[in-house]
Parts: sequence; C-alpha cells; structure tokens
Amino acid sequence: MTTIAPSDRGLAYGDGLFETILLHRGQLLWWSEHFARLSWGCRRLGLPLPGESDLCARIDAAVAANPVGEWGVLKLIYTAGPGTRGYRRPKIVDPTVVVQCSRNLPQIIELREQGLAIGIHTQDFGGLASLIGLKHLNRLPQVLSRMDWPASMDECLMPDHTGRLVGGTQSNFFWHEDGQWFTPPTSGASIAGTIRALLIAHLGIRIAPLATGRLALARAAVMTNAVWGVVPVRELSGRPLDRAPTQTLVSCYESLSARLGGARMTVTETAWWQVACEEPMMNGGEI
Repeated sequence: MTTIAPSDRGLAYGDGLFETILLHRGQLLWWSEHFARLSWGCRRLGLPLPGESDLCARIDAAVAANPVGEWGVLKLIYTAGPGTRGYRRPKIVDPTVVVQCSRNLPQIIELREQGLAIGIHTQDFGGLASLIGLKHLNRLPQVLSRMDWPASMDECLMPDHTGRLVGGTQSNFFWHEDGQWFTPPTSGASIAGTIRALLIAHLGIRIAPLATGRLALARAAVMTNAVWGVVPVRELSGRPLDRAPTQTLVSCYESLSARLGGARMTVTETAWWQVACEEPMMNGGEI
C-alpha cells in the first residue's frame, strides 16, 4: 500500500491527476485512452511524464493483490509528490502514484437497465480555462454540485460561465435531436471523457453548444463515463425521454468495446488524443 506523505502536493493543493478505469476479469478496458489523457494532463500541468511500463507493472501488482471478480474499478492517482510549504513545486518533482481497486457497484447494472433521472443546475461552479478538460484532482465544483442534488436524481447537468450546459458532475452528456447525436464541447468544469472521445471518433457524434432551451428538442439522451459505459437517460428534469434511439448507440458502443477495448495503442493513435487535439476550446486554445 502506497503511503501518502502529509506534505504531498496532491493532498495539500490538488496538484495532480487521476484516472478511473473499468476492470474486466483483471484486465484494463481502454487503457490506451486513459494513458493518453494522463500523459497530456501531465504536459499541461508540467508534471514528469509517467513511464507506461512502470505504471502497468504497478497496476498489475495492485490488481493481483486485490482481486475484484468479474467486474471492478481501478483508480489511478498521480500527484506532484512531496513538497515544502508554499505553492512552488520543488525543482525535482518525485511523483506519487496510488493505485486503488474496488468491485464494480451493483447499482451500475441497475442504472444501465433502468436509465438515469437527471436534472439541471443553473449555477456555474467554476472552472479555470487552463484546466478545461483535464481530470485533475481538484473536483470541488463537482463536490458542490453533488451536494445540491435532490434524492430523486441520479446525475445533474452543469453549466459553464456562459450558461451553456457542458455535461454532468461525473459524466459526459449526449442528446438525440432530429436523427443525429450531439455532445457539448468541453468547457467550464467538464472533463474530456475517454468514452466521449470514442463515441465522437467512431460513431459520428457531433460536437455542438448546448443552451438549456435546446434540451426541449432532445428526443433521447445518454450519459457516459469509464465505469458506466453508455447509460440511457429515462427522465430529464421530469420529462420522460424515448429509450428507443439509445439502444442502437449502446449496442454500437458495446460492439466497439468488445473489438477494441483491450487494444494497446500509442498515445497519438488513441481516439481521445485525436478528438482532444482537434476540438477547439472555449478559451480559444486546444487541449
């Protein structure tokens, strides 16, 4: 078990990144997509790039020591390591790597079968432009948003500073409008998800801004993340949605996962890298 120093910058300042990865019979699903995002996040934050072989060795050891059955979840935390008091990093950064394994919660299976009931937040909980899309350790916007959920909701959509919706607190959002699937651009506190990138790259999803009023045109919707996969939305702010259009999307993703989920690719070959490096960001740059 990794010991976290009290002076670790991930603990003190949220100075680091994390990945949440689905495990199937001890094997990582979409590892290349996650490693691509982690590597780019390190470049953005100025952290030393992790060695993939060393990282995989640590993960394999953690999985072997903590068997989780057929389905599990692996959380990989990568911080700037120990430091002295103050915000400036040491001249030599010694990253801390933490690997945690847990069983996949049975509620996830229920969510996939029943669909999600989601709501809409009107408050922008913030998100620095330089951190857009990154899965960094400071998730306070999501924490604050989650505190406001009514018990009847499974997830909630969050706006950016312009009032446009950017995704859920723990997921990316897709809606079906006039025969086409769309997803919002990454902005505000949203994360450039691995499953989101796969759907855009392989299934023809279009990126489009999402004002709250446009939701009235949504016939169907899904939420995605690495653990859920693709989950239908059954109810959006109290309005029932059609589950029929989601069935094709879910089936296509499951087929894609079966064919490519265990594939190993270079960072630049991944769908995440291709989508993230081509998608314009709200601050005028790119991730």
